[in-house]
Amino acid sequence: MKRRELVAVAGSLSLGGLAGCLGGFDDESSNDWPSSYDTANYEDVTVPLVPLEDAFEWYEAGDTRYVDTRGPGQYASAHIAGAVLSSAPDGEEDDPTEDWGLDTRIVTYCDCPHSLATMRASRLRQAGFESVYALDDGFPAWRDAGHPVETDEGADSVATYEIVGRSSPDHAEEYVWLSTVDGAQREITQVQADGSYELTVRFSGVDRDTVLALEAPEYELEATLEELTAGVVTA
Repeated sequence: MKRRELVAVAGSLSLGGLAGCLGGFDDESSNDWPSSYDTANYEDVTVPLVPLEDAFEWYEAGDTRYVDTRGPGQYASAHIAGAVLSSAPDGEEDDPTEDWGLDTRIVTYCDCPHSLATMRASRLRQAGFESVYALDDGFPAWRDAGHPVETDEGADSVATYEIVGRSSPDHAEEYVWLSTVDGAQREITQVQADGSYELTVRFSGVDRDTVLALEAPEYELEATLEELTAGVVTA
């Protein structure tokens, strides 16, 4: 395994049934989601988590925009029909959301099930969008429910793999990132209180010989998917 230099995204993401205390960003005017919604917090911005059923009702009504916050490879392999790509945390060059009115209702989504979606939703709210939600159940639940999905022509299929690793308990709630070497596909998880972490890998066009890049709080490495799934990943 080779070490490599990766760029981590700073910030803290936490979940809770109630909205957290916000810092420099004031979203009081848009804090109008149902009290039954759970929330997530990233960079002191509270993001409501919309249940799958509500998100699909909005989709059918045609009054909501959907934002895929994963990488371009994952977007090409399958995405919510009509969704745009705007990868977490900061979107794309010439990001499609730049042309939308600030009163547009937006639902962001990812696979994990909503960590990347929360990051991107936080940045969109900071940019002034008034009604931004993250899909609580993630894209896999949307697809499994039989809701509309599009695949780009020529895109590779997606297989699912599980990676289990360990970091220090001192790094609880910090992030572990996994990506293809070109950065086109990414997954994210958090270190648990006991130092363990689990990553569900849904990358297109990879097999067990594909080299992936993993960054945990205290180590970084490149290894094949077969090596990463053979046992507990450690430093």
